[in-house]
This record gives sequence, C-alpha cells and structure tokens, in this order.
Amino acid sequence: METLPVSRAVWCGKHWIHLKEVDSTNDYLKGGDFPDGAVAIADRQTAGKGRQGKNWAGAPTGQALYLSVLFHSMKIGDMGLLPLLCGLAVARSLGKGARIKWPNDVLINNKKVCGILCESTIQGSRVSAVCGMGINLSQPAAFFEENGLPHAASLLSEAGETRPVLTAAAMLLDELEPILEQYRQDGFGPLLPAYQERCITLGRQVQVIRGQEAETAQAVSIALDGGLVCQSDGETFTIRAGEASVRGIYGYA
Repeated sequence: METLPVSRAVWCGKHWIHLKEVDSTNDYLKGGDFPDGAVAIADRQTAGKGRQGKNWAGAPTGQALYLSVLFHSMKIGDMGLLPLLCGLAVARSLGKGARIKWPNDVLINNKKVCGILCESTIQGSRVSAVCGMGINLSQPAAFFEENGLPHAASLLSEAGETRPVLTAAAMLLDELEPILEQYRQDGFGPLLPAYQERCITLGRQVQVIRGQEAETAQAVSIALDGGLVCQSDGETFTIRAGEASVRGIYGYA
C-alpha cells in the first residue's frame, strides 16, 4: 500500500486515494461516501475546472498535483473563506516566494502556479465542501508557451525546484490542517495578517471586471469575510469572490 511522505497532519488526508487518472478530483469526492478530511490525488486529470466554469489545462502525468479535500459539517458562511484558507496553505507549502492573487490564485514571480476551486454540496441538514487544488510542479516553460498560457508557470520553471507529486501533497496537507484548525477555533481574524502579507493584490491599482464592464480601483485590504476592500473616486466598496474578477491594470497580477 502506498504511503504519503512523512506528514504531521492528523485528520486531513488520513484517508486518501491515489488515482492514476480521473476526470475531476472534486467530482470524484462529491460522488462517493468518504469521511471528513478525505483526500483524492490524481496523477492526471482530464476534465479539471476552475472558477467561473473555466477549464483547467491538464499537464503530462506526474508534472502537476491534482488534489481535492472533502470537509463535512461546514457552514454556508465558511464557503467564502475556504478558497482563501486553501490559497494560504498552498502558498506556505511552496515557499517564501509564493504570493496570492486575491482570492486564491497562487503565483511565483507574478505567474500562476496554482488554481483552487471550492464547491459545496448540501444533503439534508449537512453542508459539505470539496476544495480542489491544482499545482503546476515540473512542467518546463516551453509547456506553457506551446499551450498559449503566458501567465502560467510551474514550481520548476520559476523556482528551479523539482518536487515529486506525493511529497508536494504531504507538504500541502501539513500546512492546510493547522490553518483549518485555527479557523475553526478562532475564525479568520488571526489568519488575516498572514493572508494579507502574501496577497500581491493589495496596494495595487486593479481592474474590477463585472461581465463586460471594468472599473479601475485601488485594492486596500481584505475583509473578515474574505472580500476585497477597494477604493475608487473616494468611495470604499467590497468585492466578494464570484461577483467579479480582479486583474492588475498592467498584467495578470
């Protein structure tokens, strides 16, 4: 039986499934009867998806980590913060140079190395969440050029680090579990400074894109509910994930 490399995690990933290929690790966990903290890891994902229905381009086998975690007994109010919590965990697992583009894209050198999608399911009175994280590990820079992905990169292409898939999974779970434990006990407040320190969006002029309309604003801070606080023309407003997209006025970040 396979084992993950040494991990400090107690419940997050205690039950885990390693799949050679799957359409979507999120869909796999949503379609089965798995315990709280169950993890699905795939060597290859054929129908991954991102926020707002975007497809996630698959990498060659073994060059990316596709990992989803199942959480039972969640609250509806948690769903807006789970992507930020997962983003913070991924950034910490990838090292000091990793940054977060609000709400949950993880970047190295202003290029995206991880996308995160959290989805909720409701069965009776129980609310569950599945959070999928796709981390580019060892694709060469040519892979992104050939696939027309100028804003994407991998841990190898940007940081020069080679990290096996299961090692990356264990390192991620070691960061994710304590973040979730602290959130469950104390809320998002104590984690907010750590998130803001990693958030590359803050202090920049951004384009807030709603449908076909775009507005330029200054990203100021992160609200306790995970929203992005912005200012424009002397007015302060908060954007929630899913309401709009945010991009830097001079590029992706």
